[in-house]
Amino acid sequence: MSWQSVKLKEVASIERNGIGPDAITSGTQYLGLEHIESGGKILGAETVKAGDLASTKFRFSNCHVLFGKLRPYLAKIAKPDFEGICSTDIVPIMPGPDLDRSFLTHFLRQPSMVEFANSQSTGANLPRLSPKALAEFELPLPPLNEQKRIAAILDQADELRRKRQRAIDRLNQLGQAIFHDMFGDPATNPRGFEALPLGDAVEFIGGSQPAKSYFLHEDGPDRVRFVQIRDFRSDKYQTWVPKSLAKRPFTEDDVMIGRYGPPVFQIFKGLSGTYNVALMKAKPKLNLTSDFVFYLLQEPRLHSFVVANSERTAGQSGVNLDLLEKYPAYAPPADLLREFSDRIADVDNQVRAYREAKMAAERLFASLQHRAFEGEL
Repeated sequence: MSWQSVKLKEVASIERNGIGPDAITSGTQYLGLEHIESGGKILGAETVKAGDLASTKFRFSNCHVLFGKLRPYLAKIAKPDFEGICSTDIVPIMPGPDLDRSFLTHFLRQPSMVEFANSQSTGANLPRLSPKALAEFELPLPPLNEQKRIAAILDQADELRRKRQRAIDRLNQLGQAIFHDMFGDPATNPRGFEALPLGDAVEFIGGSQPAKSYFLHEDGPDRVRFVQIRDFRSDKYQTWVPKSLAKRPFTEDDVMIGRYGPPVFQIFKGLSGTYNVALMKAKPKLNLTSDFVFYLLQEPRLHSFVVANSERTAGQSGVNLDLLEKYPAYAPPADLLREFSDRIADVDNQVRAYREAKMAAERLFASLQHRAFEGEL
């Protein structure tokens, strides 16, 4: 099927309507990049008071598509259902009468467009896509009714994979409840276990960064998955490297931490490969287990402490490792750790099953995305 191809600027407006800090009123909803997950899920807006923000922001409404121009490879492309203001690292796009908002959102989120957007960005450490370059993006323009039909199919497939992720999140919450019931808050140590700083219980091992010239985009027998923060929730690997460059390998049993953000201090287990400098491995010491460490690091008070004391450099937050290693922890006896691993095994089995189902939903969604914008859906 042949559709007309147009430039984004011909069917939509990039609206950078600035609002100065003095004009921002109390109760305004504010979105920064930290409030948008890779893939576009809005994690929750921040309600600000007059005087809270010190610089100009952009206005947006529930008719805009929000495009994160900083690190475009993160695909922070959101469709808000409310109005407010956003960081100037987010570009509000207003679709014209011939362009469906959901169709545009799905088009911009597809992996080929995310990769293209990243290739058009400038800046080595903090790549940004200019609004001018974004306006030149070409997209197919089927009739409006066809756009809505395609968007509805992709919405349903997208919701399926999100349901799988919500199920995984709920199971992790169940595991956290079991942990808290058996061990309690490490800051108060209500069971009176052997007390020690977290650095004596866990070794944090930083990642390494192969030269970008060695990055590969297809799997192969002599290649290893190169895992980055964006892979944590999507279960989709974008990059592989030769095995000879896999300096920091990890397995599905290893506990991994997102060292930089936003969001900072993401905890994950269940992937394997080699990891970059934005991640670190949490290796248990003493008689502790990876099951114990995985849930220990997610204890609410510990997690909130790390996030609140993260260091901000070069436009992003990072874990303050010195403070993390000094945080209060404990070492329960071996028999209790074994009991915990036995109780958590059923949860882990269900998580693996849901993760496999989510990966199947991811593959279905990717296939539908490709077919949709090739006119084959």
